[in-house]
Amino acid sequence: MAALTQAQRQKAADAAGHRVVEFMEHRQIRSLLCCLSFGDEIDTWGLVQRLIESGRRIYVPRTNDDGLSVHSYPCDLETLHFGLRQPTQQSVRMPESEVMDNIDACLLLGLGFDARGYRLGYGRGYFDRFLMRHRLVAIGLAFECQLVPAVPVEPHDIPMTAIITEGELRVMKESLR
Repeated sequence: MAALTQAQRQKAADAAGHRVVEFMEHRQIRSLLCCLSFGDEIDTWGLVQRLIESGRRIYVPRTNDDGLSVHSYPCDLETLHFGLRQPTQQSVRMPESEVMDNIDACLLLGLGFDARGYRLGYGRGYFDRFLMRHRLVAIGLAFECQLVPAVPVEPHDIPMTAIITEGELRVMKESLR
């Protein structure tokens, strides 16, 4: 990922973003919990803005010792020491009981994705625990170079419904909703 030029990264993000919009239209997804990219991840900031402008509701995650909370976007953000931007602790959070009524799908980033739809994250399990409680359509978004034959899988890991890259859409399983 780091070997890609800025122009290649932007072209890939634009192409993958187009596929995300097509997938959302096909699945009639109107609201999305979306990771805000940081570091070498495929850029989601432009996609988030595009989705908001198209009338979709966007939510973003905040992680802390209590787990993952959901916040309506736009909201006030803070930058963590390693560069991730997430909602501030004071941002209004969605009650856990309202998630399934308000969110159709999750767009997740990661270090890698495998052919079975499993995601290699950053090792804390926030999204797997969230998806265990809320059976949402889970869309992995990545550069093609992040697709690998296999990632380590733990019993609690949840596979993606689909994986989208700049070059393809892989539907791993039918929607859970």
